[in-house]
Amino acid sequence: MGAVVNTLTQSLWGYFCDKLQTVKKIMLMQLFISAVLSLLIFRFHSFLGLLIALTVFFTFYRPLPSLIDTLIVNAVKDNPSQYGSYRMFGSLGFLVSVFCSGFVLNSLGVNNGPYLVTALIALTFLCALPVGDAKYICTPPSFQKFMALAKKPQIFNFLIVATLLGTTQVANDNFISIHLQNLGGSIRETGLAWAIGVSSEVLAFIVLSRLRMNLDSLVFLRYIACLYGLRWLLMAFISNIKVILVIQVMHGICFALFISMVMQHLLKIVPDEFRATGQGLFYMSVFGVGGIMGMTGGGLLLDHFGAKSFYLTCLFFSIFALVGFSRQVKAEAKGI
Repeated sequence: MGAVVNTLTQSLWGYFCDKLQTVKKIMLMQLFISAVLSLLIFRFHSFLGLLIALTVFFTFYRPLPSLIDTLIVNAVKDNPSQYGSYRMFGSLGFLVSVFCSGFVLNSLGVNNGPYLVTALIALTFLCALPVGDAKYICTPPSFQKFMALAKKPQIFNFLIVATLLGTTQVANDNFISIHLQNLGGSIRETGLAWAIGVSSEVLAFIVLSRLRMNLDSLVFLRYIACLYGLRWLLMAFISNIKVILVIQVMHGICFALFISMVMQHLLKIVPDEFRATGQGLFYMSVFGVGGIMGMTGGGLLLDHFGAKSFYLTCLFFSIFALVGFSRQVKAEAKGI
């Protein structure tokens, strides 16, 4: 349901920000409502009740990364290569939660987990209060312009290709734990795999921010698609858990490069008046549509055909993304 809500609401939340010309106020509203709803979610004891509660919660909570990214993009607009130096803090937060949440929940009891979630969202709200808002120097866009932007071939085609690559990322993130356990891995090794992946992600963002490379993001995305393809090829044929833990280093490299280059290209092709809308369209397609495809399709593949077919399908998606990015590079060179 989180992925479905992402698909249905992300771009609309972005459009509301651009229409009202404020990202911060809407972000604070979403954080406040999310904190309140997080207290209520686990009071439901039926699956249907929980599903409805989570759907409402996700409507306000899921767009938050997109709005935070909009504020980052606003901060680095004149120097897009600095995106990684801000974005790494999101990965750092995830890394801290990987290491600490188990210890905290063991001490407090799993039944107190909802209160931990509420406390963290409330803390985020307090930290967001002094953050500066996005600056708009253009008139609010009309809904007709919003629809025209979503249909623009340069943006529409780019998002489709990025979604192909994003689908493989989401699929692996959701099922690597099951894959490792099927291979005989322990819960400790599964946690270690996540720790290695996210640690490499933080390091990759730090390195990217220090290099200050002036790269053609669209050209570079072709090499990232190749890197993803190599990763899935290795995962398809290697069953040694220790080797898989080494391969997990590629998680951080692939994801950090992918998200950084996509953001740089969106800065280039999306007009300033649609800054938040562009981020919303990206999250809607890559983590919304890509999330639905990766979770449902990945689960079916893993259940009925096994891990080898699962990762070979990810490889084919990466090859299609490589072809798609290559075609876009040629189209851009011809001024199409």
